[in-house]
Amino acid sequence: MSGTPAKRKRLSKPKRQKVKQGHKLVWLTLVIILVPVLVIGYVLLTSAKESDQPVEGNRFGPNDLNPKIQETQLDSIQNELMQIGGMETATIDLKSATLRVHLNMVDSADQNTLEAAAHQAYNIINEYLPIETYFTNSAEGKNYDLEIDSYNYIVDDNHPVDNWRFVKVSKSGAGDQVTDIITQPRNADLAEAVKNQDIQTPGTSDPAAAQAEGGAEDTTGDEYVDQEYVEGYYQ
Repeated sequence: MSGTPAKRKRLSKPKRQKVKQGHKLVWLTLVIILVPVLVIGYVLLTSAKESDQPVEGNRFGPNDLNPKIQETQLDSIQNELMQIGGMETATIDLKSATLRVHLNMVDSADQNTLEAAAHQAYNIINEYLPIETYFTNSAEGKNYDLEIDSYNYIVDDNHPVDNWRFVKVSKSGAGDQVTDIITQPRNADLAEAVKNQDIQTPGTSDPAAAQAEGGAEDTTGDEYVDQEYVEGYYQ
């Protein structure tokens, strides 16, 4: 029928597509990876730039090494040391909070001469740098250490070790004055035994004496230390 209106088709609206979350996960993963990479790269870059610079530190506090030793004091001590009898050369150096004095005496200096020179140097230092003030720790902080060595020569082809003599006088900030004769062993018998390698295990007897008594050497008990072992141990 012509009078009947035609039906209109209803247009359907396009469906909204859901936004996918995949790209967000990708960016989050990249950020997680890039952050530590950038931090490590920065550390490596700064380390490479500063690789030629020494690492400086200070093991002393603000109240340590007080008062400080001055160069003028060391110069005065140097001049006084050269007046010691039998002195050839005297050198002083101050490093790592330790004042070291080296006394090179004449080659013919005996043990008593070296000891006397070292103690005379100690007294000279005490005049310009009082021991109680500069080389003794206090309740407020640490102070310097002192080392004085006195010797007749340096061992070489023309100077045999048999006549070499070396004395050391030291005073630490936390201790008392100590005199060591470096070229003389504190235990002469032990030093001679080591030198001659005449060492045996405790409780052993002389095998030659045992054989002289008519008995065979007992190999089941303690025996003499193997000679090769002794040589390897003390080298």
